[in-house]
Amino acid sequence: MSSRSARAAAALALLLVIADATHRWLQRDQHSYLSGVTADFVATFAEPPERDSAATRDELEELLELQNTRTRAEVAAARADRKTEIQSFYGALGFSPETRPELPLLRALAARVEDDIRPYTRAAKHHFLRLRPYEIDPRIETCIAGVRGDLSYPSGHATYGYVMAYLMVEMVPERAALLLARADEFARQRMLCGVHFRSDIEAGRLGAQWLATALNADPGYRADANGAMAELRAALHMAAKPPQSP
Repeated sequence: MSSRSARAAAALALLLVIADATHRWLQRDQHSYLSGVTADFVATFAEPPERDSAATRDELEELLELQNTRTRAEVAAARADRKTEIQSFYGALGFSPETRPELPLLRALAARVEDDIRPYTRAAKHHFLRLRPYEIDPRIETCIAGVRGDLSYPSGHATYGYVMAYLMVEMVPERAALLLARADEFARQRMLCGVHFRSDIEAGRLGAQWLATALNADPGYRADANGAMAELRAALHMAAKPPQSP
């Protein structure tokens, strides 16, 4: 094979590799309910405080205070909330660990929603490029792993928690106060562990409102949510029944 042919073959091979990687990347961000167009979502956010601003210094002091006063039990709870799982909200729905139902429709819905919203928070993070608190102030000691190299604003974890709470409030409005309080706690864990600023959390809540509204506008989402709601309400009804006498 001539050197020219070899270069052509190498170029073709490289193009095939790039095409395959592009295809896999696009498959990764396929959407069930949302369009995937993130510009309007990113435009909802104000700029985060500048790195050397008084607002950032105040937020760092708040995190240091949490760091100095957090208990072992609080750290354990924050670590337990490290994963984004819909089951984290079952207690707020009224299920005990002993009576936790399977709820396959709700879990499948939550997984699809999480896949849908992830590119939106990623787009906002890459737009604002805010560093994590511990990258700005070395006094911050994180109590969870797995966040190195990620960006801070808005908080994807908080966005997830609030989206899930808002969607379940639509299904069981009588549990609204408990679900929203659980979302607050779920989001605050990121501050407790020093991986997010308060303004990151507040941005996550704002973004979740936008995303929940967009999801509810999609007929496919509404159909799947109605199925999950029927499943959830049936499980709540069964859990509320008094135990039968032997």
